[in-house]
Amino acid sequence: MAVSQLFKKPLASLTLSILAIGAYQSAAAEDNFKLVLKNAFIERNYDNDSIKDPGSWSQGISGFYTSDYVPTVLTVADKPIEIGMDASLQYALRLSGDRHVDDTILPFDTVSKTQDRNFLKYGGTLKLKYDKTEFKIGELWLDLPITSTDASRQLLSSYWGGQVKSQVTDKFKVEFGRVERVSPRYEEKFHEFSYTVNGTKYFTDGLNYVDLKYDITPNLKAEYYYGDLEDLYDKHYLGLEYWWKGQNFKSQTRLKYFRSQDSGSSQAGEVDNHNLGLLEKVFVGNHTVALGYQQLFGDTGYPLPDGFLPELYFINWNTTGFFKKDEKSVHFLYGYDFKNYVPGLNALVKYVHGFDFKDGQGRDNRESETNFILGYDFQNPKSKIKRLIIPMVIY
Repeated sequence: MAVSQLFKKPLASLTLSILAIGAYQSAAAEDNFKLVLKNAFIERNYDNDSIKDPGSWSQGISGFYTSDYVPTVLTVADKPIEIGMDASLQYALRLSGDRHVDDTILPFDTVSKTQDRNFLKYGGTLKLKYDKTEFKIGELWLDLPITSTDASRQLLSSYWGGQVKSQVTDKFKVEFGRVERVSPRYEEKFHEFSYTVNGTKYFTDGLNYVDLKYDITPNLKAEYYYGDLEDLYDKHYLGLEYWWKGQNFKSQTRLKYFRSQDSGSSQAGEVDNHNLGLLEKVFVGNHTVALGYQQLFGDTGYPLPDGFLPELYFINWNTTGFFKKDEKSVHFLYGYDFKNYVPGLNALVKYVHGFDFKDGQGRDNRESETNFILGYDFQNPKSKIKRLIIPMVIY
């Protein structure tokens, strides 16, 4: 939180949620049905008594079905075209009372100032496969710049469109597609992408993208992404990841660069931003230590579509984001695996400090965020519950 506004804004907020996941394999050899039970208690506490504390307690139950590919009678070069179908059904029920404040967890009516009691999402995907190439149309679960699948709240965000993924060689992967609709993490239906500038919302017919991944060496991987939100802005991404393994430890280096700009005919006005990030992570025994740096520069801030769509491709995405115009941020992470004492138990603390950006009044500003995450992987292979996560965030 901005130091210059400590007496006007909340000093801190805290978020706590609990996640339990259960999954089981269906009778078919490859078909998979996963049942997810998620109990989420999310609370934000503000020191300023004039601001309502947002938050809610909800129980989610979701089912995700992924079918095996079944060969069809159609063949090309003696190889069959295969077909399959995926489906999802997500539901959540609010257990707490309505605080009449938007907490971005469950759908909220801004006119009546009421939060929905029930929350439902569903979708289906038709998929085809030939050799090492897949085609999908319908609901898409994407992990790319602009379009990431956000699991940080109650129900998952998803997208609607078509994609092609191909393993061209053992080292080279290609993915491209068109996404026309998005269902953000706290909205039920799919709708058009939009981008808000100075209170005005601008819409686009869709996102066209291509993503290329290449293994330069067994230890060095490269990725290039280009996405075009029609009539809004374009985004380029270039990433490098290098692993180095020593006798007693290993390290991971990530270098990420983003370039966002308007196409010249953008209805939303100028977009001009660069984002450069570097993260060095070292693994020694049960310890994990990471240090990162991220800097934004350009004439505008980093653009994000409406709907609280996070940019998980950042070197270390946080709840705060740290993507304001000209902002620099330093990231520190420490994790410990208690496998020698309590197998399956692990803990993580992450601290980020952002500085060198301006507030709404043009004053020097800075912000920070601390994350504490406790996780436990259940060791009984017959258990339906696989993982328990308890995160806490302090701004």
